[in-house]
Amino acid sequence: MKDVQTPFVSAQKHPSSLASLRLSLFIARRYLRSKHSLNFITVITSISIAGIMLGVAALIIVMSLFNGFQSLIDRFLIGFDPHIRISTATSDNTPSFSSWIQANDSLEAVIVNALQPLGASQLAPVASGKMVCINGRSMQPFQLVGIEEARVDAVSGIRKTLVTGEFRLETSLQYVPLVMGASLADNLRLVVGDTVQLLSPNAIEAAITQAVQPKMIRGVIVGVFQSNTKEYDATQAYTSLTAARRLLKLPESAAQSIDIRLQDVQASNSAKTLLQQALPTRYRIETWFDLHRELYNVMRFERLAAFCVLFIIVLVAVFNIFASLSMTVAEKRAEIGMLKALGAPSSLIITIFFSHSLLVGLTGTVLGAVLGIGLCWGQMNFGWIALDTTRYVIPILPLYVEWQDVAIVCTLAMILALLAGFAPARQAGKIRSALALLRKERI
Repeated sequence: MKDVQTPFVSAQKHPSSLASLRLSLFIARRYLRSKHSLNFITVITSISIAGIMLGVAALIIVMSLFNGFQSLIDRFLIGFDPHIRISTATSDNTPSFSSWIQANDSLEAVIVNALQPLGASQLAPVASGKMVCINGRSMQPFQLVGIEEARVDAVSGIRKTLVTGEFRLETSLQYVPLVMGASLADNLRLVVGDTVQLLSPNAIEAAITQAVQPKMIRGVIVGVFQSNTKEYDATQAYTSLTAARRLLKLPESAAQSIDIRLQDVQASNSAKTLLQQALPTRYRIETWFDLHRELYNVMRFERLAAFCVLFIIVLVAVFNIFASLSMTVAEKRAEIGMLKALGAPSSLIITIFFSHSLLVGLTGTVLGAVLGIGLCWGQMNFGWIALDTTRYVIPILPLYVEWQDVAIVCTLAMILALLAGFAPARQAGKIRSALALLRKERI
């Protein structure tokens, strides 16, 4: 009859690391799939697997949710904002809109030449400043942005956000054309074709110092845009560059900033470096990320806080692994003593309990990753969680799975599961065979 070799006999005949690992995994699986009746240790092990599964799934879903909202914000902002903005700076390196740039052909040539290694780029001078809009008894300050109509599509996506009217900035002597944000127009109760009175800071200052009635300029609403960004919709209105210079008392060819669009938005940081080398230090150069740094910092903090809170679920499950392994070591003292009496080294005993911890962590992590990715995939493809389009700009809850986040979450869960088995495994390796067997005989 052919001899049937157990994994332990095989490991003794072939003392290789592979055979030792197979034996460790064999015994660890036997501990996990005990044929005895359900006991307290089995319950704790099951809770550990469930805790790791739920923690990993929750982390993947929440990280994907933050990724979805960030990609949504990026799409709104990058589609509306320039990739690079050049403005003047004060001594503390902050934008100074009280001064202006001489936006002449020579400066534009320097910018274009500096960005030539990154491919073709488009730029446009922009004049901006605070104004007051008056419609009957309604009065509200806003940011007036002046830009050449022929260049607006090259550096901004505002024309694509127009909801009513047209983006027409031709200036006449009778009125100043205004393309106004939807929230600003709603607050002032304006529609396309309405006329308003515009009051500049210079006119207010002259009225105060000279005690005369301020001179107002007539404006006409020619279009309304909605960028789905409160910062713009509630505070900005566009007009021609010539009209903005006249209202803000700027010299000809002057601008508060120069907006630039690149072929690839991912090259913004490289473009910023090239421009810093080519332009004097009095110019401040900002990427689209710099323009909204505070918003992105808040989102980064919220993402980190949510990660830390949800990771507590995984930590609780890891403590359960530590507890279940410690009780398993205490319960299996006699079996450990028997293995040592048969010649099993301490390293093999330690590997067995490490394998037990590995199997628990791996099972929970794999199940959690499958559950989290599956739920995200279902939401992205079927839109299980819908949003009210009358209140939100998107129809479903946005999710975007980044495999880097999945890898980080799964790796951290596995590392913690292995660390949880370190102390019990060492304790099992220190058990002496004679004392363990003697205690069994007494029992």
